[in-house]
Amino acid sequence: MKKQRFQYGISGYRWSPESFHVTKGLAGQKKKPLPLTRAERREVGYRAITKGFQAAISYIKQIERKRPYEYENQLYVTYGFWLKEDPKRYLFCKQVYCRADAPLAKRLSLFKMIRNDLLQRNCQVVTSEQCELDDSYQPINIKTNTVTADLGRPLVVRLRFA
Repeated sequence: MKKQRFQYGISGYRWSPESFHVTKGLAGQKKKPLPLTRAERREVGYRAITKGFQAAISYIKQIERKRPYEYENQLYVTYGFWLKEDPKRYLFCKQVYCRADAPLAKRLSLFKMIRNDLLQRNCQVVTSEQCELDDSYQPINIKTNTVTADLGRPLVVRLRFA
């Protein structure tokens, strides 16, 4: 299978190098603009004008390699468990998480903390409560809906925060 390569587009006004913009995308797809600082745009413009398109593309690739990946900074993990009642559903705690590239010891302690919390609750988690109201609007016939976590079937849940 052939490796897919990105296609770059550079546009700008010849006499104003800081006005240059760069787009990047796969063949046949819409190209997305690359965020560049004013100094980077100026340098791309100078290289495109004086040294040619390939020199400007090589500079853009250098910039991309130096930058940390944005999606890696936003990727977190937590742990959950499949349900005993419905094997297609699972539960997890969104408030307790760690970075995806955290050390293994930290991730293991997070997993143990979630599992121990479920063990204290006998693997039961309250999902909702229902009730009826009497004439004076006091709750009666309170019914608690719970689900049971299957501790033998853990899973990793990947979270992405914007």
